[in-house]
Amino acid sequence: MSGENEAEGGELGLNEARQVARAVERAREAGRTRWVAFVVDARVGLRFEHSLRCYASAGKRDRFLWNRSESGDFSVCWGVADEIESAGVGRFRDVRAWSEEIRARIDWIGDARPATAATFFGGFGFEAESRGSAEWKAFPAARFFLPEVITESREGRTRGVFIARVEPSSSVESVVSDLRARRAELQRIGRCGVASDREAFSETEAPESVAQDPTSLDDWPAGPEYRVRADRSHGIFCAQVRTALDAFTGGELSKVVLARSLSIDHDDALDVSAFLGRLHVLYPTCTLIAMGRGEDTFLAATPETLIRVSDGAVETTALAGSAPRGRHPEEDRTLAERLLSSSKERSEHAHVVEAIRGVLEGACGSLEIPEVPALRPLLGIQHLETPIRGRLKSGMESEAESDALTLVEALHPTPAVGGAPRAAAEDFLHRFERLDRGWYAAPIGWLDSQGGGDFSVALRSGLIRNGIAEPGRSGASRALLFAGAGIVEGSDPEEELIETRIKLRALLAPLTEI
Repeated sequence: MSGENEAEGGELGLNEARQVARAVERAREAGRTRWVAFVVDARVGLRFEHSLRCYASAGKRDRFLWNRSESGDFSVCWGVADEIESAGVGRFRDVRAWSEEIRARIDWIGDARPATAATFFGGFGFEAESRGSAEWKAFPAARFFLPEVITESREGRTRGVFIARVEPSSSVESVVSDLRARRAELQRIGRCGVASDREAFSETEAPESVAQDPTSLDDWPAGPEYRVRADRSHGIFCAQVRTALDAFTGGELSKVVLARSLSIDHDDALDVSAFLGRLHVLYPTCTLIAMGRGEDTFLAATPETLIRVSDGAVETTALAGSAPRGRHPEEDRTLAERLLSSSKERSEHAHVVEAIRGVLEGACGSLEIPEVPALRPLLGIQHLETPIRGRLKSGMESEAESDALTLVEALHPTPAVGGAPRAAAEDFLHRFERLDRGWYAAPIGWLDSQGGGDFSVALRSGLIRNGIAEPGRSGASRALLFAGAGIVEGSDPEEELIETRIKLRALLAPLTEI
């Protein structure tokens, strides 16, 4: 550390070392842990494939990827500088208290970084208590972490953030060494080079070589094995829909969302990065999210924002009511017009809009809610969508009743993924759906350093589990894919089954690539 100018190239210079020394002294005086976050602004933009390379390079460490394709913004992080797990009705409050405590003890050094940038990453289970399933052991009812390394692209600027833990017993030299090691790791990943979109996402494996003149088809090598099994028969799912319709007649429910799952056993490791790359190409208007722990990854290519809070501005989306896409433009227009005019689909959508309105009216001084929903076309399916925007009431931006996690808690689960009334729908699902949803259809996202954040509903989602058995054996890895359908009065069981098939195919095809 020869002088202050070293910091200009993203090195820890004399000024940064002094700031680290002050953090060490504060930790020593208070007898409590602190953190130092060193920010390096690269002042250039990076493409999405860089985020995939970083995610893959994290190995089995805790890792998180968040990408909004429409804006080109992404965050990728790994390593654990601190963490929290919680369960029960207080899980949202526990995460809020933890994040508030941590952010009050972070010393930011280096380049400037917006206070609205992502700092804490994680998600919640659909239910307040984990069911104890082995499949979801890496993803409890609530888990968030402060990472050791964040690389992010925002508004065309790329930054690296390197975070080190400062204990009362830490030395300045040890903290500086940790920060330098984390920065050096990110530099090594960058020097590996970045593949083009075509190289990374079109073909992930080279074609097998075969004999020039095979004597029989037996000479062709076998392709990969995928064994697909639904969690229940089609008949049972349709019977569950009819049970829900009976509950509507009795006045217990007005809507319930029934989900089902597919398990896919594979004879080798599932390539998570390649899967994410394909989802990025196929669903460019969706938010792509992945959280990995050890050999397990939960991921989603979701079209639905639960809540976004930034500098007092609030955004969310009501997404409910679905129809397939057409095989040609004329059929597509017909299906779209039918969806927009369907009283059944509009009723399902209205449940979601009114539930969101009821939550946000208390926190926002103004709300913008279009009277008529628009269409959200995706590959294979289209939805009714109502964007909702507002601003927090004056003076509430930093108060607990209007921070991002408070709104997440109030909104989850929306009628788009649970039902209405909420308590009756949750009771119905517990008794009749009998599916451990884990993090499916639950809030996943990030918090900034001032109480804001960005959370999506984990739709079009799946759990990838590698390392279950030795490669080469069926069941060496497993994927669980999830999809649901909103049931309201007038629903047809067979049509709801078809809707779940369309949604499951959205993940099954890019996962298997057969």
